Amino acid sequence: MTTEAAGGQWPGFGPGTVINLAVVKGDHNVQNNYFITKDPDPVESATRHLAGLVWEQWHHEAELRDLFPVPIPVLWRMTDGGNLGDHDHLTGAPMAGSASDLDSFARSFSQRQPQRLTILGGAGSGKTTMAVLLVLELLRQMKGGDRVPVLLPLASWRPAEEHPKSWLIRQIVDTYPFLSARTVRDLLNRRRILPVLDGLDELPDLERPLALRKLNSGYPAHEPLVLTCRTHDYAKVIKKGPVLRSAPVVEGRPLTAEAVAGYLLDHATPQQRDRWRPLTDAVTRDPDGPAAQALSVPLLLWLCGKVHEDPDQDRNPGDLANRNAFPTPEKIEQHLLDSLVPAVYPSDPRDSPHPDRRAPRRWARGHGPREAERAARWLGHLARHLTKREQTDLKWWELGTTMHPSARMTVIGCAAGICVGAVVFLVDTVFVTVFAARPGWGFPARLAKGLLVGLADALINGPPAALLFGLAHRVRRAFVGAAVEPSRMRIGTRGRSGAPRARSVRDILKQVRTGSLAGFAGGAGIGMLFGLWGKGVGDSRWFEIGLVAVMVYGAQFGLVFGLVSGLVAWLETPIDTDSAVRPRGLLATDRNNVLVQLLLLGPLAGVTVMVGSRLIVGFLGGSLWGVPVTAEPVWTIRFALLTALAGGLGAALSMTAWGEWVVLAHVWLPLTGRLPWRAMAFLEDAHQERGVLRQAGAVFQFRHARLQERLARPAEAGADDRS
Repeated sequence: MTTEAAGGQWPGFGPGTVINLAVVKGDHNVQNNYFITKDPDPVESATRHLAGLVWEQWHHEAELRDLFPVPIPVLWRMTDGGNLGDHDHLTGAPMAGSASDLDSFARSFSQRQPQRLTILGGAGSGKTTMAVLLVLELLRQMKGGDRVPVLLPLASWRPAEEHPKSWLIRQIVDTYPFLSARTVRDLLNRRRILPVLDGLDELPDLERPLALRKLNSGYPAHEPLVLTCRTHDYAKVIKKGPVLRSAPVVEGRPLTAEAVAGYLLDHATPQQRDRWRPLTDAVTRDPDGPAAQALSVPLLLWLCGKVHEDPDQDRNPGDLANRNAFPTPEKIEQHLLDSLVPAVYPSDPRDSPHPDRRAPRRWARGHGPREAERAARWLGHLARHLTKREQTDLKWWELGTTMHPSARMTVIGCAAGICVGAVVFLVDTVFVTVFAARPGWGFPARLAKGLLVGLADALINGPPAALLFGLAHRVRRAFVGAAVEPSRMRIGTRGRSGAPRARSVRDILKQVRTGSLAGFAGGAGIGMLFGLWGKGVGDSRWFEIGLVAVMVYGAQFGLVFGLVSGLVAWLETPIDTDSAVRPRGLLATDRNNVLVQLLLLGPLAGVTVMVGSRLIVGFLGGSLWGVPVTAEPVWTIRFALLTALAGGLGAALSMTAWGEWVVLAHVWLPLTGRLPWRAMAFLEDAHQERGVLRQAGAVFQFRHARLQERLARPAEAGADDRS
């Protein structure tokens, strides 16, 4: 089937032309050898490496989304440019190829200049699926000089605050950390990257017109770009702003009754086809009936297959054809959305649908009748969290934001205070037992005194530490936003051979300045507590004591934190990885960085405290404003240990993404019933085994926005919004 090329239309791709994405030529299990070919040009080498990683990432994700071997037979058609697209003479550069399969469509798209496309469709029509399959097909056909299609969700972009290319560079570096920002910028300048941006409709309503204007200015008509959006939302946006210039528009069509029946029968095993016959016969017999209308939406067709996949469960697909039970397509949609979680979390154990791949860690012990109920409660909590924040990206480092800020500050402060108190108890018990007991005392008496003094010091220091670290957490949140971002660097002596440092000298000096100011503020806070303690015990010089303590401790902590912050920035190198960043990998990287800082930089902080104390005492001559300032060796070592251990542990729990994860997602939220104890294993299982979540780089998302919306509004909504 072809159409005339007159008027700038594409051969085979005029208005009304149908593209069948169900027919995909080529073996999707065979990687393109172009990805692993060596090339002396660093940009070309980076292009090949990136292409291989993108293929690996999205091929793996396509398998998990059941796109192989039986994809849903979605049909797409070219729309009239006068309604949703640009002028025909701007979008209709001639293209060779057949419109009968994705292979030909991808070849024709590759030959088009510029490579621009707008993919539209209703909710659940398969826009993201088309984007994924198009990316894979372009990669399968890729050869020297071609662009790498990079698929990224748009939900995290804030067009009023960030240029689209700056956002794109940051997202690519975060997802594929072997690349530096400079390399990504070079790839963009040499037009070796094809951005495939998914979900303009996932941005807030008021930001969409600005986003489209920014995309047109950031990616002019001669630059490649693919964009997906819901048809209704796109039509509203272009009433207030421009269309995506020079980009033809393809729009998803509802599935025919024959296509629905064919997919369901092909999806079933030969032994189970008779179980599906009542539904498929009803759909083909009554193509305008509720079942046929509902299942014409690809999302609901997938849900139908998933919900009724297990013949052992008491779910008969033929029931959907009962008009008394399901009189409207909306009733069928609600039923399928509500049935997904009970269907994929059965009460009895079942085999993994992907036996060739290592299963994710178990998030619960065994199976039971309440597994689906608990999973629905936890998923509902996460869905309400995202809906309240108007987001679709489920980030492990933002799980704590489900709590009220004051409650979060209190919990983190208390956790830090308990850990500081425990460290103070252990250190003071040892020091008093060894160094502060009276001569002639036996070990039991010395130990008893050490335990009493250690317990008293823990009770004295724990509450102020809780207050200090809780406030530090709240202040940092106020400066960096809703959540502390995890580190996408590692702490090491060197990165890849020839790789540049992650931080410039200017960045390192900035970290030194920030660390010094934070350290001085923390030390000043401790000094103020000394003054208040003096006032509480009736010391007439409490103000002078407090002021001197502020100066001394502020100087000490400013020196320590400045030095450590600068050293950390200097030691940061890009992650040595040959795969795209995944949630658990990013969590492990951040955890390892925190532990390295505690184990290696903690002793350095302690030594700096000891040396700094001696320098400050020598500089002040033993007193300041008549207040004695001393640094006895034994107690200076004690203070250095407390600074390194207690201070480091408190900072790790309150000031890092991993620390917040441990306190909130690993302890508090499970303790209050809002998450399982093994939260990451639960999320991985929901993605890899259950199909409830999908993954995009280092974040999870619900399989579809409609599923998120449905899970976010059960009858008990709001019941878990307590602190």
